[in-house]
Amino acid sequence: MVRALCSGLLILAWPLLARADHFDIDFKVEADKVSKTAQTDTTAAGAKPKERPVLTVKAKSRITARWKLTNTDPKATFKDVVVHFFAVKEEKAGQVTVPKLNKDVAAESALTMDFEPKDSSRGELAFTIDTPGVYLLRVETIGAANGADGHEHFAAVDVVVE
Repeated sequence: MVRALCSGLLILAWPLLARADHFDIDFKVEADKVSKTAQTDTTAAGAKPKERPVLTVKAKSRITARWKLTNTDPKATFKDVVVHFFAVKEEKAGQVTVPKLNKDVAAESALTMDFEPKDSSRGELAFTIDTPGVYLLRVETIGAANGADGHEHFAAVDVVVE
């Protein structure tokens, strides 16, 4: 009876275990002595993203984005993973659709690297936004999805520029 119950729980939990995060992202955005932080989210099919923190700043304020991305898988190596950061204007805070990066991009950076188990990458970018509006600041992996249940990882903050 106990063995059957444990087997049943394992079967129910398997989709959650199979979608374990392979990367941990710590993301901090600061301006005007105020900051917001975000942690890892994923872009698995059908998954609803977490609600993003919102930081309000004045136009032309110096905005600093800092991130640390770590491979948390104890055995897997991920080759040619792009660590991509961007700040792009969006229609409204919390917008689910990521805007295309063909216009209104305030900042962008990318780095390709291999991640052995426990490897990390840190980045920092400082910039200003002159035009008022709402901007999505996001750091993400590209190329870290493995297998049929693979997913990319990201962390994001909305910035309202007044």
